[in-house]
Amino acid sequence: MFDSTYLLLKLFNQADLIQGRKKLQKMVHLLSSTGTNFPFKFQYHHYGPYSAELQQEIDFMVSYGMLDEIKSSYGYTYQVTDRGREFMNQLDSQYNENVNQDLVGSLNQQSSQFLEMVSTYAFLLDSNYDSEGAKKKALELKPHLEWCIDDAINYYHQMIS
Repeated sequence: MFDSTYLLLKLFNQADLIQGRKKLQKMVHLLSSTGTNFPFKFQYHHYGPYSAELQQEIDFMVSYGMLDEIKSSYGYTYQVTDRGREFMNQLDSQYNENVNQDLVGSLNQQSSQFLEMVSTYAFLLDSNYDSEGAKKKALELKPHLEWCIDDAINYYHQMIS
């Protein structure tokens, strides 16, 4: 019943701070690509894979005091609260799932634009493009991110696949 809440609390607990809604969406999408059992469905939108279900879950967690959502001129910052940690600890006995801490740390260090390209490439591969086709389509969809396509593909193959 609280599967997604639990996994998100684990993610936020490991990440400490996540800066930006776009970054959060891409982190969850990429963690899902590695087998983390997030139940969210992602569709392609302007900034790459996006899940309305994930945003609804985040809004729920904020409204119940499990997450702090801080809005600034730079966007949103998320951080787990003490209440969120307590709830996560209560759920530990019911759920035996983890979120890859090393990958969370690595993803959180990347820029949201870089993760946008990595996540778009991953989404295209999941949509039955081959590697070359996914690269070509990603460049077509994201010409403004051409500067990072090769690094994004390398990152995907080293960290995600």
